[in-house]
Amino acid sequence: MILVNVLMFVAIAAGLVLLMINREEIALDRGLRTREAARALAVVRGGELSALVALRRDGEQAPEVDHVGEPWAKLSENGAPIEGGSFDLAIADAEGRFNINSVRKGEVAATILFQAIGNEVGLTSEQVVAAIEYVRLRGPVTDLRPLRLAGIEPRVADRLERLVTALPGATTLNLNAASEEMLAVLFRDAVIAERLVAVRTRQGYLTAKDLADQSVSLPWGASFRSNTFWVRTRATIGGTSQQAATLIQRRRLPDGSVDAVPVERWRNAAVPPGAPGLPESKR
Repeated sequence: MILVNVLMFVAIAAGLVLLMINREEIALDRGLRTREAARALAVVRGGELSALVALRRDGEQAPEVDHVGEPWAKLSENGAPIEGGSFDLAIADAEGRFNINSVRKGEVAATILFQAIGNEVGLTSEQVVAAIEYVRLRGPVTDLRPLRLAGIEPRVADRLERLVTALPGATTLNLNAASEEMLAVLFRDAVIAERLVAVRTRQGYLTAKDLADQSVSLPWGASFRSNTFWVRTRATIGGTSQQAATLIQRRRLPDGSVDAVPVERWRNAAVPPGAPGLPESKR
């Protein structure tokens, strides 16, 4: 009996020791992941800062035009090596689509353009009116996803989001960032849109002369520059990944200088669909 009791106590003690070791390993793993997450988040913030600096510099050096051939657009990274992991960055012009908040002021031209977009993507007249009323009553909106609750088919909603965005403040539509589909709606002519995209592909950007060569004028609300940009970053260190999306706006200060500031941030699963996509992880 004494031997049985001793063996029982030894077994209990061994179980307690194993439990303590297991809890310690879990705590160490949690601490390691927390440290990796903190390092990854710092790298993500560094990516955002690099975008702010590049956009501020571009606003001072080339304020008349914005296009993908400029230095700010070359910040993108795909699997760049960092200590213990990798880093991805995507930066994009946010003003290549129609800003739905433009209809809030009741301007006829903005309403007509949104109606044309709605007709193009397959919205009914009732859905177009409902979307405009929603923005006027509850705007400015920051996300188009609530419009899906108005009974819009997913296929139509997906196409709408390729042509429409929701940005703070007054924005123009940059012809250097617009898709061929968007240009076709703006100029009411798919052939003109195709020709302009060919010119833009060849020389990297569009100018007023390029429009004149096609016998068209600058549409309402359009321009060749932008003040709103997306930057999305992801850092993977060890087994931990952190990502964030930031909406950046450039502003001209009273002294004439240019500043670039983040107006909204999202992290991880909260990143909205309007943010530029990141490359698939190589891991």
